[in-house]
Amino acid sequence: MSTVTVTLRLRHIDDLFREPDIDPFSEWYQAYSAEPAIKYVEARVGDNPRIERLDLVIALPRETVDPGLEDRVIAAIDRYCDARLVSVAEESSRNNSRGWLMLAFSIVVVSIFLFAARRLDERGWETFSVLSDGLSIAAWMLLWHPLEALIFNRWDFRLDRRVLRTIRHKAYVRLEMLDVSVSR
Repeated sequence: MSTVTVTLRLRHIDDLFREPDIDPFSEWYQAYSAEPAIKYVEARVGDNPRIERLDLVIALPRETVDPGLEDRVIAAIDRYCDARLVSVAEESSRNNSRGWLMLAFSIVVVSIFLFAARRLDERGWETFSVLSDGLSIAAWMLLWHPLEALIFNRWDFRLDRRVLRTIRHKAYVRLEMLDVSVSR
């Protein structure tokens, strides 16, 4: 069983989902201070399919913690993951639609380019040979973007879904209170 523990030291619970307004001169500045802390959690979960449990410890100044906050944080993380899963599914669908359109267009253009390259090769002149090679290279390069959209991006979307599902279903959230002031 693989357990990942992520400890976040935040000034406010809002910093979990919003980019905090903290500069590097502050003692509150952490590796995850440049973006919402949940993005750091996503990165820590990463591409590890063996995670059975995610222990998420959120340390907050005592003055910012009120009764029921832990339950609200758990519900907020669930809503965040659910919303992001919908967003990833929509983006994946758009990506696939565009990928198929790009592939259809690319196949037509590749056919034209390769036909033109063959015709230039038949001329036998050195100048046409260079143009022929350039057209052949351009033709195959046109296929790269549709293949990236249809094959490689699909992999990324699958990994994003895995990370979000891991956080949604395997995270155990615990709040810790710090005896420090927010203003420090």
